[in-house]
Amino acid sequence: MSNIITEGQGNVPGHPVMMVPNRTDLNVVQALEQTLGSAGICWLVEASHRPEAEVMNYLNRPGTRGMLCDVARMSKEQIAEHIRQALEHRMHVVLLSGRPGQQPGTICDVPSGILTILDDTELPALPVYAGMYNEDVSAAITTKAPYDTLRVQFMPLLKAGAALGARIMSSWTEAAAAQFAQHPLLQKANLARTLLYSLMKHQGSLIIDGVDDSLMNYGKMLLLALILSRRIRKHTNTSRMGIILPPGKLSIIANVACLFAGVTPVNVNYTVNAATFSNQRERAGISRFITEQRFILKQQQFAWPRQRDLLYIDRELNTLSANRLRAMRALMQVLSPERIAKWLDIPENSATEDAGVLFSNSIGCVAKGVAHSNSMLMAGVLQLQSRLQFAPRERILCTAPLFTPIGLVAGLLLPLICGCDMVTYPDPNATKRICQLAHNYGVAMACFTPAQVQHLLQHAAPATFSSTRYMLVSEEKLPAELLRRAKTEFNLNLLEAYSLSETAGPVALCLPPPPAAPGTPHTIPAGKAGSVGAPLPGIAVRITDTTRDDVLLPPSSLGCVWLQGPAVTSGYLANKPDAAKCMRGKWFRTDDVGMLDADGMLTICGRRERFSKVDGKMVSHVMVEEALRTVLKTNPADARRPLAIVGVPGPNGERLIMLSTLHKVVNAHDALTVRYALTNAHYPSFWAPEKIIAVSSIPTLPNGKLDYARCYYGVCQTLGIYPQ
Repeated sequence: MSNIITEGQGNVPGHPVMMVPNRTDLNVVQALEQTLGSAGICWLVEASHRPEAEVMNYLNRPGTRGMLCDVARMSKEQIAEHIRQALEHRMHVVLLSGRPGQQPGTICDVPSGILTILDDTELPALPVYAGMYNEDVSAAITTKAPYDTLRVQFMPLLKAGAALGARIMSSWTEAAAAQFAQHPLLQKANLARTLLYSLMKHQGSLIIDGVDDSLMNYGKMLLLALILSRRIRKHTNTSRMGIILPPGKLSIIANVACLFAGVTPVNVNYTVNAATFSNQRERAGISRFITEQRFILKQQQFAWPRQRDLLYIDRELNTLSANRLRAMRALMQVLSPERIAKWLDIPENSATEDAGVLFSNSIGCVAKGVAHSNSMLMAGVLQLQSRLQFAPRERILCTAPLFTPIGLVAGLLLPLICGCDMVTYPDPNATKRICQLAHNYGVAMACFTPAQVQHLLQHAAPATFSSTRYMLVSEEKLPAELLRRAKTEFNLNLLEAYSLSETAGPVALCLPPPPAAPGTPHTIPAGKAGSVGAPLPGIAVRITDTTRDDVLLPPSSLGCVWLQGPAVTSGYLANKPDAAKCMRGKWFRTDDVGMLDADGMLTICGRRERFSKVDGKMVSHVMVEEALRTVLKTNPADARRPLAIVGVPGPNGERLIMLSTLHKVVNAHDALTVRYALTNAHYPSFWAPEKIIAVSSIPTLPNGKLDYARCYYGVCQTLGIYPQ
């Protein structure tokens, strides 16, 4: 029997109002009746989207008041008038929804065509959020029974007016974030213990090393991590330990062993320069590092620490005797996880204690460290699992570096906790081998950047990704042409993921349309062209003015994106000034510009630095670049970046400058030719770059993103402009 919790009753005003629950089942209806009184409710049902039979049968009792509307045949004004009449009879009007076609983990059952019937009317609305949760990791967040707990929460009343549907959706996301933060799996989160229990449960799951196709099951990996954890305790006297390893079985063992030892693993970005690494080491307080001898030889350009500060995991594992391994394996077969945890002194860390550290992209050598707590990382795993839903022994291709949020959550913790097989490879740019691995092992999910996907498709056959259900693409905007090519030539759905170092894993994911549901023509989209899809359950989004953080905008307005939820950071590591700039209470400012529509789709238009005000209008550099690629007919199969837009100070606002590898020599009429090409394709004339600068290559960061700082300062130097 479900535990039903009702909260927020103080938000229900003393007069009748229109209420909009995010979803409906019999438990929700009865919880509403218990709070409002059954005689004081008029149930509103849309003709094409009726609730399930169990609810309709319950509402057919004598004395129950109901009202039917038809969005296809009635005007918004007619529907609003019917609602007003019911309110005048001193009855709350409660909109009940059916079960539309939807992807897993969708936040609501109300289609936008119905949700927006109150837009621009004089009717306010009171959102009601019904959250459904289980205490099992595989279905911690659900959208239908059976569930262990139902939380029905009355949210604050929203004023009538424009974009009311989008504001209701935003209110639901805030309720979802607040409720999810109270989930027992997060309140008691202990990543070390969770991994121990999961690895013992899924001992037969495999780590497949893509370098030599060797196999290691989770049981053996657990055994090695437990033994190594004792060695780690002796090697460090600080609370954190650096790990300088690429994706593979050794980095998996190292991360798990650190957690078992009560030491926070810090996966080091081995592509940064010496100054950045030194700064990150100082910020994180790392004195010792785990690595492998072979990797030092491969990564010689890295500023390696002194030999005495290195713990070679390959040497440590090679010294283990067969007798010791057999003895430990025998004990694992007879002892419970609780007994093993007690015997090996695996710490009972609180949910708020650190379990990982990531560093955000930095300018120069200034590093911004983000501490990821036990509950934060667990939230990231549960959110992703609720949307993608993996079964044990499904195979995940793990090539993303563990110093990225996608790599850490989707490429390490999620498969370990869910019992998926892991196919690892240390270099995400080794396209031919990765294509072989994806095909030979039938991987269900993989994570890459757009540039890496471009390279992969050059070496892929039509059947290479036939088993891949989820191909997550992050770090940069997913080009529309790449999305189209992957679908038409390879039947591969690329899923754009929105991810930051300040969040545990992706916070939004653009999924394909859901299958139809019986009895209703409605579906809830999980993605739209140009968007990053819906935020994962438990992530709340706000939009503010791009220049004033205190000016809250309607969700459908273009502005600065703020995030909140248990998978979102509360600030930066040892950097109070940076934390003060980016945090407002529990809300984190991303410095990305975007908007949230009535379907709950989040669109990210670019970083604040990648917007310019031209002729009094905000212009997205990313959108201009996409338009230029189209009109200049750049080769979509070429993974190299052909151009970049930079905004520099001008006499009247900003000027757009185009860096181009397409032009060997720039003639006086080239900028005019580009302007005509844009306007002939019906793009705004103020998108046209004022000047074109020919370059041999476009500067990029190690993760493939545009190095905008180098582009900006380079353009300023070329034009003799003082940078601002």
